Amino acid sequence: MRSPPSLLPLSSEEAPPFCEGAVSILAMRPGIKLFVGNVPEEATAEELSELFSGVAGPVLGIALMKQFAFVHLRDEAAATQAIAQLNGHQLHGRRIVVEPSRPRPTNTCKIFVGNVSAACTSGELRALFQQYGAVVECDVVKGFPFNQRVFFL
Repeated sequence: MRSPPSLLPLSSEEAPPFCEGAVSILAMRPGIKLFVGNVPEEATAEELSELFSGVAGPVLGIALMKQFAFVHLRDEAAATQAIAQLNGHQLHGRRIVVEPSRPRPTNTCKIFVGNVSAACTSGELRALFQQYGAVVECDVVKGFPFNQRVFFL
């Protein structure tokens, strides 16, 4: 099992002085944030940093969660280069998805639905939940569906 999300500055000199070698908060970082999906469980923040820096230059920071990550790059040109070269790249036998990070729409919430059959599709879940409101996004990740819907007040 992977530990809690890891935040990775490239080096200690990149971290703000008050951190004294600790990881910095990604929200404070300048630059462009990319979403990286379908990240294999065995991937590390260091490995992603090497992969992205080899294609797009310096990586300002990485937040690695279970099956996805956020990578902060210097500018729009670096982000465009990373998307062009790494979207669909094989990492530990899985094709990663690299795209611009998009903020969650306002007035939405994300819910977890468990104990769903492996044969269930995101389309079926979407149809089921649309009875209760507009579904903004619906993804099935390794047998775990995540639905997001708009609440009408």
